[in-house]
Amino acid sequence: MQSSGLSSIWDQLQINDWLPSSFLVETTLLILLIYLITHYGLLFRETYTKSRKISERVGVDEKNRHWFFGHLKHITNNEEGLLKFVELAKAFPLMVSLWLGPALTTVQTYHPDSTTALLNSGAPKNDLGYRFIRTWIGDGLLTSKGKKWFRNRRLLTPAFHYKVLKPYTEVFNKNSLVMVNKLNKLCDQPVNIYTHVGLMTLDTMLQCAMTSKTNCQHVTDHPYLLAVKEISDLIIARVRQPLHFFDWMYNLSAAGKRNKEVTKILHEHTEKIISERKAVLAKTANIDPEPSDVEGFRKTEGKTLDFLDILLQCKDENGEGLSDIEIRDEVDTFLFAGHDTTSSGIAWAMFHLAKYPQFQTKCREELKEVLGNKDEIEWSDLPQLVYLTMFLKESMRLRPPVYAVGRYLEHPITIKDKNTKRDTVIPAGTNVSMHIFTLHRHPDFWDEPSKFDPERFTKENIAKRPAFAYVPFSAGSRNCIGQNFAMNEMKISLAHVIRNLRLYIDDETPVPKMQPRLILQSSTGIFVKIEKLERQ
Repeated sequence: MQSSGLSSIWDQLQINDWLPSSFLVETTLLILLIYLITHYGLLFRETYTKSRKISERVGVDEKNRHWFFGHLKHITNNEEGLLKFVELAKAFPLMVSLWLGPALTTVQTYHPDSTTALLNSGAPKNDLGYRFIRTWIGDGLLTSKGKKWFRNRRLLTPAFHYKVLKPYTEVFNKNSLVMVNKLNKLCDQPVNIYTHVGLMTLDTMLQCAMTSKTNCQHVTDHPYLLAVKEISDLIIARVRQPLHFFDWMYNLSAAGKRNKEVTKILHEHTEKIISERKAVLAKTANIDPEPSDVEGFRKTEGKTLDFLDILLQCKDENGEGLSDIEIRDEVDTFLFAGHDTTSSGIAWAMFHLAKYPQFQTKCREELKEVLGNKDEIEWSDLPQLVYLTMFLKESMRLRPPVYAVGRYLEHPITIKDKNTKRDTVIPAGTNVSMHIFTLHRHPDFWDEPSKFDPERFTKENIAKRPAFAYVPFSAGSRNCIGQNFAMNEMKISLAHVIRNLRLYIDDETPVPKMQPRLILQSSTGIFVKIEKLERQ
């Protein structure tokens, strides 16, 4: 009896102890819930009110705006969505407010009057899409801002000096011919050239940036290439899912967890390359290095000065170099920007060569006249390839690898409409994008915008257009630092293809469908057919 009484008392004490604890937990959770609802409710209201005011200033397509998804259901992430954007420019010729959900909007510019004001403002990249790519490329030149961007841009400028770029022509020639020899074995069948071009540009970037010898052109399932494609898909999917804008929600999702796994693969690849170069430098620390052609930098015996050499040696006015994290960020940025965007440009140009045989023939005739019987394209040949350059520019007009860029206004900008004489002030704190794809097809500046015509880029025709009507590498202070590198690689690669192969398409060739990922790709692949040519 006594034992039973003690047990009853003990049970009662446990119940009494549990009740206050449970009440405290429930009360805490309720307070937290009220706080979150209030916090995000106020944030939603503030963002929505600001977005409404901006939309009233610049114009908005209310007819196709969904109450929750905004315009994301109308401007879809495919070729149809891109072409709808071009149609939208007919109703809103200067700019338009694009809603990315129930509360958030971004101002889209695609007219020289509006893009000029944006690009001359020096505004940094915004955090809409670029925030999501930072987990991969960190705070490199593409995403950094303020003093850090200005310092690092200045430190990296020597990496794109013509004396550094000139020796890369040897790499461009060699790797282009490797790709051509591969394609020679795939004649008379539809070939998805994007894979082959992607491997070639990756091989080129690894050699030019890090003098890293690889065999990746012969490995179709290269892990870095696969990881780049997957991280691109993950980032674009996140941009188009409003709930995943919240980091904590995205990190708990399956996509967020996979993002971390793929990012780890990419970072380990870069860190391995950097580690190997540091080991080489450590071994040769006591050996007098050779002076390079670029003042202030030295190269290791037996190799040319490359991008990684400059990252490891550059110093600012205070004698401070880049940290290990900064070096990794810049290498990741360079590998992504120099490999993925260039492969897009080359692949789409090869498709245009196949689709328009009359222009392919003109390019081939020019190459024969300029190069004669030479096997390789030399640095001095590049300025003479006038028609090939015009063809390439027209290809990037219709299918620009970078189809849009985003900015965040730290200061207000005034957009002047030269036709109506109306000024529109876009306030600080606004996300503004330049939709390059639409700009390059704007009917006010391009006759028959969808027609492929390299003659648009004669000196006479260029002079008739505003400077910012064509900006495949952006423009202003934050233009692409590697545009000369990219143009040289694309011209040399295309020259070797044109001299050795005839590209064509027929009824058996799948039709490519443009798809905006991190860069402009095709959801169905980019297929052509190939015929081997005998060089005369």
